[in-house]
Amino acid sequence: MVTCVRYCSTARDKFEGYLDQMGIDLEGRILDVACGPVSLACLYDDVCGHDNSPAFVEHLVERGIPARLADITELDYPSESFSYVVSLNPPMKPFRSRGDIRAGVRRFVEEMLRIARERVIIRSGPMMELLPPEWDHLVERRGKNYVVYRAGGSGSGPLSPLSEPPNLASGCRS
Repeated sequence: MVTCVRYCSTARDKFEGYLDQMGIDLEGRILDVACGPVSLACLYDDVCGHDNSPAFVEHLVERGIPARLADITELDYPSESFSYVVSLNPPMKPFRSRGDIRAGVRRFVEEMLRIARERVIIRSGPMMELLPPEWDHLVERRGKNYVVYRAGGSGSGPLSPLSEPPNLASGCRS
């Protein structure tokens, strides 16, 4: 867990309210997608950041937080490699820039469900109307601006077949 007081105070202010609203407490390995410069690592021990900003990733790494520089639409982590995959306020631009925004959001959710063992948490008002209905049976909780999906290989129902991604050469440990 990160110990920088000012940095962690910002993270607590930002994240504790979100998690309380969802009624969730995270435990285990966490992938923080579109984490920005402030990560869930201030609240939890085993967090890996994922962001497309070199400055944000550098900021995290300087604080000892494993982080990976990549677009949020490129979640090529091994299947079930994190207990939780969390994206709090992901930007919509990566989905818009690829044309079909619904297909992009569908692929994003699909990848998050593949990577997570326990739950997928998305907090994003703009994304709520774009979430794919084929995984509504996995919804554990839903609010105006968030959704919590049950994940994991057993009991979550079939997902579209995906090829297994390559091992990571750098970034977050797998």
